[in-house]
Amino acid sequence: VPGDAGRLGTLLALPQVRRFLCDDRVLSPDEVSDLLAEALAAGAGGLGFWMLTTKPGSSVGLASLMPVYESAAAAFPDFAGDVEPTIALEPAAWGHGYAGEPLAALIAHAGTLGHRRLAALVDAPNMRSHRMVERAGFARIGTTRCPRHTLVAYVAETRRAR
Repeated sequence: VPGDAGRLGTLLALPQVRRFLCDDRVLSPDEVSDLLAEALAAGAGGLGFWMLTTKPGSSVGLASLMPVYESAAAAFPDFAGDVEPTIALEPAAWGHGYAGEPLAALIAHAGTLGHRRLAALVDAPNMRSHRMVERAGFARIGTTRCPRHTLVAYVAETRRAR
């Protein structure tokens, strides 16, 4: 919801989170608002951002399902038109298994929306994310060099709803 801009900005400003999601850059409040506006607009098509909680009022992070961004599609053109999941957890929530359940739900949800596959581009040094997408059934299909890191490309097939 629009009121989540503060929580989103705080999460994305954490050094451990922004290291790979934001190329280690702190987003301005306007950039966070624009990001949230994109997510809210994508909600009409079943995509968007969802806050992850362990109990009511206790946010531990974010899950998203969004179109592959143009910059990512430029790095790996096969992903143009695909959707990509993102899981961003507060560092205190790492290692507790909180990423697997929402990632599985995003894969299933993408199938109900008619998407055949999900794309994922993971920074080569981000070992936690590599393990997460591989456990979820993503297959590594290649790499591409970007200014900051080599990106590893993965895909996961979905079960399309009938």
